[in-house]
Amino acid sequence: MIPLTLSAIADFCVGELIGDDLTIAKVMTDSRADCSGALFVALVGERFDAHEFITTAENQGAVALMVSRKVDSPLPQIIVQDTEKALGQLARFVRQEVNPKVIGITGSAGKTTVKELVASILRLKGKVLATKGNFNNHIGVPLTLLELEQDHEYAVIEMGANHKGEIAYCASLAKPDVSVINNVEPAHLEGFGSIEGVAKAKSEIYQSLGESGTAIINLDCEFASQWLEEFIDCHKVTVSRHNDAHFSANNVHLNSEGLVTFDVIKRNLTGKESTTVTLQLAGLHNVSNALVAAAICTQLDVDLGLIKDGLEQAGAVKGRLNMVAGQQGSLIIDDTYNASVGSVKAAIDVLVSKPGEAIFIFGDMGELGNESARYHQEIGQYAKDKGVKKLFATGTEVEHTVTTFGEGGELFAAKEALIEAVKKQLQPSQIILIKGSRSARMEQVVQALQEPQQTEKRGG
Repeated sequence: MIPLTLSAIADFCVGELIGDDLTIAKVMTDSRADCSGALFVALVGERFDAHEFITTAENQGAVALMVSRKVDSPLPQIIVQDTEKALGQLARFVRQEVNPKVIGITGSAGKTTVKELVASILRLKGKVLATKGNFNNHIGVPLTLLELEQDHEYAVIEMGANHKGEIAYCASLAKPDVSVINNVEPAHLEGFGSIEGVAKAKSEIYQSLGESGTAIINLDCEFASQWLEEFIDCHKVTVSRHNDAHFSANNVHLNSEGLVTFDVIKRNLTGKESTTVTLQLAGLHNVSNALVAAAICTQLDVDLGLIKDGLEQAGAVKGRLNMVAGQQGSLIIDDTYNASVGSVKAAIDVLVSKPGEAIFIFGDMGELGNESARYHQEIGQYAKDKGVKKLFATGTEVEHTVTTFGEGGELFAAKEALIEAVKKQLQPSQIILIKGSRSARMEQVVQALQEPQQTEKRGG
């Protein structure tokens, strides 16, 4: 973070500084982490109050506090009305002071991959800050923005949400120059009520774009025409795998190593140009992710040659279609980072594209609300239709998947029982996809089945 005095922070957070005025260049909200030299912000949630962990933060090296009530501490403290709002105000100030080109990315699936592809391209041109891990909500976005330093030229900010208004809030802090909704699929339906509700919430990322901003519109999304009509003030650039667009793909195929090769086609008023790209990522669905990344970066004056280099240098995202050596000579596809209906189908497509016996290990997809049973049934039918031979599942909602899948499907009450059953039938010819939402913790199954010290670092 750029160095700031506590008195300056108090001013633009509308707070009161009590104690010495220090200069800080680090903000922390987790008292368990290394807080050395940091301003510790005591957030308050429904089930926690970080004011109770001030002593822990002190012991971890915090040098100042931001609190919503005065606490018993020798450290300087800024007292504000609401620490969460003050965190956002501080982040907004830092973003304005550094003033990098900001890219906002949201969507039901693939946004992390798009973020990594964009960051890989832009790093060939300048210093880039990109969202780490899953720091993409109303707390993670401001914490990401607070990592901006004066020499950052680009900030690639991923934005997720599980309730209305969350993306609008994050976008109001980040103020993107270029924004994209990668896609809209059934995800977080409990918070949004319907897929139409998901689309409306995702579209909040376009609302912060002014006349100088650019909206990247994925024409392959069923809500694209709605966005093209609704957001008429900003510049719009289209992408599509299947339709005419500013950015499209041609000659899409898997090469001898199973990696995706295709031509990126860029069209504008003066004609078109193209370049051939080979991604170091598994899955044909990553063609769309790459087109979105290319469209974003051209709006930042990056030419197709540099885009090709950045796309081809981008590596795997942990837990995203990572190929891992399994026990007994099997191959594991670790796609446990998260799960939506679309991402599960894409992962199944990768599974059945590989030679060998296709086995699917599945945990619950979360936050699908009243439609959960239907979508879990849909996955069972999709896996069966695609030629998956065996399904091992654990959880509550996956019962519907197993029932629909039929013969070859087994449901387990606990991961331990599932793991033992899988181990008993492991063979060298097997390709094993492991997938589930974060809450399912299916990475535990990967850890139990993988061959120690042997990992093929390729994925998507």
